[in-house]
Amino acid sequence: MEDRVMPIAEENLPEELKPIYENFKQNFGEVPLPIKVMANNPAYLKLFVEKHKVLWEENSLDPKTKVLIALVISTLNNCEFCIRNYTMQAKKLGISDKEIIEAIGIIDLVGSMNHFNNGMRIKP
Repeated sequence: MEDRVMPIAEENLPEELKPIYENFKQNFGEVPLPIKVMANNPAYLKLFVEKHKVLWEENSLDPKTKVLIALVISTLNNCEFCIRNYTMQAKKLGISDKEIIEAIGIIDLVGSMNHFNNGMRIKP
């Protein structure tokens, strides 16, 4: 018995999801593992893909800003898969190691201030 939800292999994919897998392969060279796991619930996968399209492709923020935000959130949530993914994307977009460290440094700065304010019960 597996201790996690297993990914859906392409050969077992419902016909309605095949275009989604193909789109990911064209854009990323492969279908990311989380997408294969989401395929266990086609309605949820379709919702995720639509949300991804709206926020990642149609939003007004530039790609570097989006990737840095994604990397910061992934770091805060301690998602190793996403940290690795967004760090690679950052490098492909020309974001320097110094910029990545600066973004992570902001987590340290603001996070420590948040903890201090919460611990001291400082309210606006």
